[in-house]
Amino acid sequence: MKTEYRIKIWNEFDENFVLDCLEKVYSRNSFSVTNFHKTDRTHERGIDLFCEKNGEKVAIQVKMKPRKGDIEQFTRFEQNTHDAKAIYVHIENPTRPFRDHTEKQSGSVEFWNADALHEFLVRNESIEYCCLYFSRHPIVLSLIKAHSLILGRRKSNYTKHRFTAEEIAKLWVVKDNSVKVWVSLYFVYRKWSKILLAKTQKDEGEFESVLDAISEDLDMAYSLSGAKLVSSIEDLSEKHPDLIGLYWKLASQRSGWNIYTTYVDRVNSSKKSLFFTSFYWICPLQNESKRGIMRGFYSSMNYLLENFQEIAKNIEDGLDWVFEEMKS
Repeated sequence: MKTEYRIKIWNEFDENFVLDCLEKVYSRNSFSVTNFHKTDRTHERGIDLFCEKNGEKVAIQVKMKPRKGDIEQFTRFEQNTHDAKAIYVHIENPTRPFRDHTEKQSGSVEFWNADALHEFLVRNESIEYCCLYFSRHPIVLSLIKAHSLILGRRKSNYTKHRFTAEEIAKLWVVKDNSVKVWVSLYFVYRKWSKILLAKTQKDEGEFESVLDAISEDLDMAYSLSGAKLVSSIEDLSEKHPDLIGLYWKLASQRSGWNIYTTYVDRVNSSKKSLFFTSFYWICPLQNESKRGIMRGFYSSMNYLLENFQEIAKNIEDGLDWVFEEMKS
């Protein structure tokens, strides 16, 4: 089950993001790094990433799912890495032709699947991977889906009117579910913040158990109302899209929210990716200013949990503003 999840979290990305995670880890460990996907590809010799420090050399090639057509590049990679530790990273299992070919080779190349990559990135406190790890958790998917529904109806026109009993009832259902999600996420954040911020020494051996324990707590948060939050917003957006338009209008006027709403509205709709639009706000993969407080595993976990509960609270706050409008 863990392997399937570790594969799934990479689904929205290509080799470039994997290389970016690895490049940052090796750079943090004082290696001189050349990423041939960013520089002159004509000199790569089948190598995607080359890292060197004090005579130690590491050559890496990455494929999301190696296929028959990748055999030639793999062969060049193997032939040109005799003086370095050669690592071939693949997220999904290779196809049979590729696997059959590599099994006949000398064994000089070390193969990393999604599990091995996970272990390396967690052990080396990859901030990008810490962000990515929870991206496919059900509670995070619920937050993303909730925002995607709001985004889809955000331009619906709202005409000021006396709210009907049905509109009020549906708003209260969304409000109730958003409160339950926020309270549960806030509980998880407060619980783990005390634990994580009390750490005075790094213990790489406990990183995996911490991830598992946090995942279980997030499972609990999802079970309380994660799916119900999505279904209630979906119902409201279908029956009364103008209220979503009002929601977005009011949110756009608020500090904090207006950064997000401005960003969304500036992106060309034809190029808008649901994942990046929502995930940009949930995890700072694209926000350099947020990375300063994420210096390692413990601080990254603490920040993410704080961010998750804050996003749920922001959804609830938006509903409060709609209720205020209803009273005016």
